[in-house]
Amino acid sequence: MSLAVRPVVVWAVSLLLGSLAGSAFVFFPVSILCLLILVIGGVALLSLFGRCAPASGCAVFGVFLLGTVGAALAHAQAESSSLLRSVGLGKAGVIGVIAEPVRFGPDRAVAVVAVQQLVVAEGGTRPIAGRIRLSIRGAAPPLVVGDLIEFESRLRPPGGLLNPGGYDYAGHLRRSGIQAVGSVTLREDGSSFRVLAHGAFPLLSRVDQWRGRTREAALKTLPAPIAGLYLALVTGETGYLTQDIRDAFMASGTMHILSISGSHLGLIGIVIFWSVRRAVLALPPRVLLRLSARTTATRVAAGATILPVVLYALLGGAETATVRSLVMILIVLAATLLGRTHCMGTGLALALLLIVGWDPLAPFDISFQLSFLSVLVIVLVMRVRAHSDAEAAEDGFSEARGIRDRMKEGMAETLLMSVLVTVASAPLVAAYFNQLAWVGGVSNILVVPFVGFLVLPASLLACLGTLLGGSEELAGNAVVLPLLNALVWMVQGFAAVPGAELRVPSPAVWQMLFFYLFLGVCFLWWRRVAGWVAGALVMGMLVLWAWAPRDLPEPGSVRLTFLDVGQGDAALVETADGHAMLIDGGTASEKYDVGRMAVAPLLWDRGIRRLDLVVATHPQLDHVGGLAFVVGKFEVGEFWTNGVSRDVAFLQRLEEVIAARGVRVRSVSSAEEDVLLGDCRARVLNPVLSPDGGGQGNDGKRLNNQSVVLHLRCGKSAFLFTGDVEREAEAWLTERGEGLEAAVLKVPHHGARGSVYPPFLGAVKPRVAVVSVGRANAYGHPSRVMLEAYAGLGIPILRTDLHGAITVKGTDAGLQVSCESGRRLRRVKLGEGTGNAEVQNMQRLFSEHGTCNVAA
Repeated sequence: MSLAVRPVVVWAVSLLLGSLAGSAFVFFPVSILCLLILVIGGVALLSLFGRCAPASGCAVFGVFLLGTVGAALAHAQAESSSLLRSVGLGKAGVIGVIAEPVRFGPDRAVAVVAVQQLVVAEGGTRPIAGRIRLSIRGAAPPLVVGDLIEFESRLRPPGGLLNPGGYDYAGHLRRSGIQAVGSVTLREDGSSFRVLAHGAFPLLSRVDQWRGRTREAALKTLPAPIAGLYLALVTGETGYLTQDIRDAFMASGTMHILSISGSHLGLIGIVIFWSVRRAVLALPPRVLLRLSARTTATRVAAGATILPVVLYALLGGAETATVRSLVMILIVLAATLLGRTHCMGTGLALALLLIVGWDPLAPFDISFQLSFLSVLVIVLVMRVRAHSDAEAAEDGFSEARGIRDRMKEGMAETLLMSVLVTVASAPLVAAYFNQLAWVGGVSNILVVPFVGFLVLPASLLACLGTLLGGSEELAGNAVVLPLLNALVWMVQGFAAVPGAELRVPSPAVWQMLFFYLFLGVCFLWWRRVAGWVAGALVMGMLVLWAWAPRDLPEPGSVRLTFLDVGQGDAALVETADGHAMLIDGGTASEKYDVGRMAVAPLLWDRGIRRLDLVVATHPQLDHVGGLAFVVGKFEVGEFWTNGVSRDVAFLQRLEEVIAARGVRVRSVSSAEEDVLLGDCRARVLNPVLSPDGGGQGNDGKRLNNQSVVLHLRCGKSAFLFTGDVEREAEAWLTERGEGLEAAVLKVPHHGARGSVYPPFLGAVKPRVAVVSVGRANAYGHPSRVMLEAYAGLGIPILRTDLHGAITVKGTDAGLQVSCESGRRLRRVKLGEGTGNAEVQNMQRLFSEHGTCNVAA
């Protein structure tokens, strides 16, 4: 194959590389400046030796520099905290404009607000600028883009959980222009939230009103799970999707169907394009002859497709990913209008120039990565096919084929295309979702056409009929409902294929780079030995990821990971011989399950498929809420509880999962014998009948004091897990006099005031204390009393809200402690000390262990 490329492709690659370099500038300014010098030197040398024209070299460097500067400025703006500095830490009254379509869900909504004014004392205001992600709890009023609102909220910086290999949600929000997050609970008197004026943008407001009417009609007419699916396909609102529907689409490799993207716009474009083209060709011969003197049916169809596709993108919320896909579709239609459909690679490069030029940080978005990668694979396959057809024509091997042969060939090419896209996107899907969606190579062949040619057109026609007819119910319900039910049945069928949900560790960046290097060689030289070898290496890496070998501690050591699960508890114990124990699993709610989002991904990344022991210290949501997902996805040897039962929904769900999986359950106490876990010995210390916590029944204090207390000894290291016990239980444990001494103490009850009992600390004698606590939590944990008590005893304190996940390795030589926050890159300012700060960032980038700033 010829490797000749057009200038626009070179510019697009230069802009993309410049964007990546600019994004690194805030962390490695000296290195990036040296890189710029090397690039301009390289361009000068190439021009000097006649390998490229000086004008072309200058253009390439100029585009690279543009991408670098744009991304550096965008990163600096994303890291800005001027809004929070102006507002402060307390509650603040804010006036702003709804900047993006509001995302609604059952009794909740999420709005992006462009702040205009800050309400100050005595009803005055002062101007301020910034963007806030506002969570609205309660039945939110109809809100559209352009509405001017006033609310009161405690603002905080964008945050997320800091766990090994975890998704940087805070970085995602900052790259999206969000400088602060807040929440508001709607009150009946309207004092917490009110609309001051309605839509200042007529077109967007009207589209939002269409979305609102469609939402109300769908929720009123369709059953809950199907209504959520309908809204995801038509208006892009995913807040009403049930978790079962999400899981089925995820396991079947068709998750992309649930978010309006290039496939949706493209499929609707194909339907409209084909319909208009057929209608034009069906015109009377005389009319068609006159039309052909000015244009063609293909160009008429392309022109007629533009407006419906744009309207669908607006109806779908015009989110960033949708707009990117719209740009690509419009470039394809423009190429068709200009009669340049053979230049699809150039069109992709032009789309890349436009999108990255407008948003230099776009390459870091998963939707950008997956959509561009998929289109790139399709373009490369088309190029290979065109090259093969040209060679066959030159050699005289082309022949007329019948309809059946062409259909067979088309189906084979579609299957090949789907498989190649699945293979190419596998590392990204594994990195973000810990899954190899191998079944997607087959499922997409059936699901995508079914959605594109039946479900989506029927759903959009039902939406149009509802808007035009003014009905409160969804028009065409009798057609839409069976189609959506058939879609769910089809997706659930693929999800039920044995091994469809193949969970794997997140591949390292260097592994992904080698994977795409080999894949590129395979595409470029697929007829040569190098291409076949590269293809074999690609398949070998996929097999290695699917095998998922265990990431074990060093021989003779034990590894403890105190996960960052927000306001809750979760700790993982791993031994060198492959045993694993999970103590608590964080919280869970309808829309956020820590077991799903934090605990399970860490287990998958470590290659853990079986947990020998799961301990639920006590039946409170922030400790056992996430365990239902974990028990449902992993093999569990035994499940320990304190024997206390409660009639609450989250506990009933956990018990149902345990029963369905056939897991043995034990109620444990100090009457139990020690249990061996590899080289570790676990001893339960809590009593059979817990001490009176000062209350009756299952009130909070009593539940806390009934927590399972576990002492773990591994070689020379000992660890004490205390659940949420308070001073009453601590006093009982201290008076009992049984060995409490431990090098690492999991601080009781998240460091609450009532959990401080100095004699207990004197008996434990911890060298390190770990507080599992959420950032800016409503309880004020850890309390000042606790912090002062531990500091007075000289006990170093590590906190998951400050340090992220905390990893402790127990070895014969002592403890090795590392913190996830210590692995995060720091922003470096040019000036004195820049070199040292950049070297430290380099160490963080390549180190597996993050340093901890410990306060004693």
